[in-house]
Amino acid sequence: MSVSTAFAASPSANSATVDRYAYDDAWCFDYGTSYDCSVVNAKLAVTSTPDGRDIARINFRMTVQSFDLSGVQIGSSRTVSFDRTVFAEGGQDESFSVSHTRAVGDFGTCVSTYLFKVVDYELQFEQFVGPGCH
Repeated sequence: MSVSTAFAASPSANSATVDRYAYDDAWCFDYGTSYDCSVVNAKLAVTSTPDGRDIARINFRMTVQSFDLSGVQIGSSRTVSFDRTVFAEGGQDESFSVSHTRAVGDFGTCVSTYLFKVVDYELQFEQFVGPGCH
C-alpha cells in the first residue's frame, strides 16, 4: 500500500487536504480441477474540505483468469467500480457506487452493471444484466 498527501486550494483561499492510498495485490486459488488467479488494484482518495466534509473516492479494478489443470485459460472476468461517499457533520450524507463486470467462459459472455445510491438516508438500487448472465 502506498500513501501520499496533497493540498488543493479552494476559490475562497481556504485549502482542502487530500490523502491518497493505493492497494495492489495478486493471488491464485487452486480448486483441484481448475484454478483462478486474481489481480486487484485499488485507490482511495479522501478529501477534507474547509466546510468540514470528508469525501471518500474509491477506484477498484479486479481481473480474474481461470485455467484448467493443464494451464489452458477457460475463463476470465474483469470488474471495475467507483464509489463516492460524503461524510458531513452528523454522519453519512451521501453515497454512490457503480460497478461493471464482464465475464467470459464456457457459458458465453456476461456483462452486468449495478448502481447503488444513498441520498438523505434513502436507498436507490438499479441493476442491468445482459444476455448470457444467470
